[in-house]
Amino acid sequence: MSHAPTRKSHARRTTFVGLATASGVAIIFAALFTGAALSTYLGQVGWPFMVCFAAAVILVTTLVNPRGLFLTVVTAPILYVTALLATGWLITRGGSSAESGTAARANVLAIAYPVIEFFPVLAAVTLGSIVLALLRIALLTRRNAVTQRETVRRRVQQAESNRRTTRQSRRARERSNSVTVEELVRRRAQSGEPRRSLGDNLYGD
Repeated sequence: MSHAPTRKSHARRTTFVGLATASGVAIIFAALFTGAALSTYLGQVGWPFMVCFAAAVILVTTLVNPRGLFLTVVTAPILYVTALLATGWLITRGGSSAESGTAARANVLAIAYPVIEFFPVLAAVTLGSIVLALLRIALLTRRNAVTQRETVRRRVQQAESNRRTTRQSRRARERSNSVTVEELVRRRAQSGEPRRSLGDNLYGD
């Protein structure tokens, strides 16, 4: 017994439609956490943090479910700034134990400085994710339009085929139910029944 139709149906049901929105945000968070850990270990915010952030955002924007594109694009900069501030705080906290007012102001500047220094990276990645999201939406809209036209065309063809079949069936029934005069005469001749004229006595008198 063949299970090919079942396998095909199962394959259609398990078609990849994109990452869940929560999974996409979690991937970006994990990438930023990894970058923050590496930066804290190195004692400065550098390219590992930026690479982790950019790679995660581009990957998630490419693979996330279309319904989650907006939330992904909006959430990424917020997580980026939060992670930068947290990383700056961890680096400053580990590098200085002074509690004077001057040191406190210096620490605040040290914490905020990476956000300003690496703002171009944030702007570039965010702009790239927006462009990628808009491109995906445009392609999805175009594909949906093509699919809709194809569906309408198939429905029209199916309806025309149904009407043609109905007409042919009706004509066939009409031909089978109608008997011409010639057919009646032919059948009477074959049965040997004598023809009657208008002057014949139909009552046998």
